[in-house]
Amino acid sequence: MSTIRSHCRRRPVIAFVVLACAVSWTWWVTSWLLVGPVTRGHPWPTQLPGLLGPAIAAVLVTAATDGREGLADLGARLTRWRVPVRWWLLSALTLLAAVLVVLVAQDDVDWSQASEYSGTPNLGLGATFLLVWLVNGIGEETGWRGFAVERLLVTHGLVKTSLWVFLAWAAWHLPLFLVMESFRGLGISVLGWLVGLACGSLVLTWIYTGAEHSILVVALWHTSYNFASGTELTDGATAAVVSTAVIVAGITIAWHHRDARP
Repeated sequence: MSTIRSHCRRRPVIAFVVLACAVSWTWWVTSWLLVGPVTRGHPWPTQLPGLLGPAIAAVLVTAATDGREGLADLGARLTRWRVPVRWWLLSALTLLAAVLVVLVAQDDVDWSQASEYSGTPNLGLGATFLLVWLVNGIGEETGWRGFAVERLLVTHGLVKTSLWVFLAWAAWHLPLFLVMESFRGLGISVLGWLVGLACGSLVLTWIYTGAEHSILVVALWHTSYNFASGTELTDGATAAVVSTAVIVAGITIAWHHRDARP
């Protein structure tokens, strides 16, 4: 145990990435082998438990490296809601933009499709969104932004931090190309997915630093983006428009912060 703790203290971010992958991949690969791929609108099999891997890894590595004081700090950032209101509004505007694109692009809108999300039952928009925010949003962002970005920002600028996290985040996703039908169908579009993920990492780091390192807020935007681009309703033209907007935003943030220091 002391050897593991020693490794975590020397290379905490690497320890976090390895543990996050181990936890998430175990669920994803096992469920795929035993049950089959995840399909949108079907509650089982589901990828959701695997999305908790980064949060679990963040808690365990924080406990090993910083003890109770570190866990208290992580918990404070996880529940921090008193931030400038513009950061909360950003999530609402992301969803509103998706709704406007849907209204323009589709003649006959079936709003029940707005809560048809991969790996979850259709509980209605409010309940499904809350479930995904807690499991997907909090599950990922407690680790990627709340742990990895938090530590890398100490010695790297916003851009370099975002790109390092992007590399680990992309690798963490790899089993989903087997597990989820939406990933399996990307084909050559995987290049666009990688660009979008890199720009998404920049946007999420920018939100995280601007919102006073609130994991709660950045998890909400992450969930809003997923609903704006990854439901049955927003698949296709809406997803393309929203993803393009994030790419433009990411490039703009990278340019603006290109000379920023830690």
